[in-house]
Amino acid sequence: MTAVMEKAPGYADTAYRSNRKQKGPDEPNQQSTLFRKGWTMGPALSKGRLSYVYPAGFLDTWTPEGLRENEEREKRKGITEREERHTYYGRVDEEMLRYATLPRTSWLLLWMRHGGRVVFLMLFPITLLVWLFGWTQMPSGITFKEFLLDGVIQTFCFLLLPFLVCWGIGAFLEKKFPKLVYQEPKGPLWELNRRTGLVTLFHHPEKSDRPGEVDAQAPFHEWDGYMLSLPDHQGFIWYRLVLVHKTREWALSLNQLVPATTNREEVYAFWDLIRQYMDVTKPLPDIPLFEAYRHLDPTTAEYDRRKDREPHYWRDMDDETYKAFQRDNMDRLHRYQWG
Repeated sequence: MTAVMEKAPGYADTAYRSNRKQKGPDEPNQQSTLFRKGWTMGPALSKGRLSYVYPAGFLDTWTPEGLRENEEREKRKGITEREERHTYYGRVDEEMLRYATLPRTSWLLLWMRHGGRVVFLMLFPITLLVWLFGWTQMPSGITFKEFLLDGVIQTFCFLLLPFLVCWGIGAFLEKKFPKLVYQEPKGPLWELNRRTGLVTLFHHPEKSDRPGEVDAQAPFHEWDGYMLSLPDHQGFIWYRLVLVHKTREWALSLNQLVPATTNREEVYAFWDLIRQYMDVTKPLPDIPLFEAYRHLDPTTAEYDRRKDREPHYWRDMDDETYKAFQRDNMDRLHRYQWG
């Protein structure tokens, strides 16, 4: 896969082009030692040739089956206009990767349901075993009714019932009042814009009185990618991708798209995907996630026309063929000589 044109139309002058030498920031480095130690470890990730290998998580999350289901869902809702999908705070399409998080109230209700479910299902079998063992240890004078009233019911009410109630209330609210649970975000957190080439950090919607307003912004070529590593309590090393501005104390963690992982190759592949996405001299990454938007991106549309690419290549792919593609991608992920 190669660049399809020297200067793609439909993009701002600030759009990132890998075949054009970019001038770095004129200002001196303003980063403190503490900031550098916290956000950068070792040299910046390579900006050389692309691998065209993709993070396995992306291929697991966005699949041909998911494309077909989403298409049916949009047909039922009557979503046909491009502008309608652009009203959401969170976006992943041909123009931008923009992340927005739900308000705290929404997260509280979701944690109440799913946290209650997880804890209840984890504690119930353990409690059941304790009840069974406890009954075998009861003195002969204790009746089963007494054991049930004084042991089982009390334990259930104080230990299990609160989590069961949280699970039930959360599930009820999510089903009957979804707008209460999934409230509209107050504003986005960050954005990578392919059309403009700008990386934007917004004021945090929950920590600032200026949600949705730009906090920091600079062209993509002024940012470097770094792989941060952090050990857990078991000694495993977890890796994640962050973007750090070359001179300012601006840093962006991208773990919302690819969570922290013990697989370093996932982070390298994610960095390559981000670089390909932002580079307007190259088509969008050819994975199911972007198939519905390929014809809307000038460079990608021209590339697909020249290659005579089937517009519904991914959507029409059967599950077995897609699984074979995933296995091949995983094999290349581990075999590729990452710089």
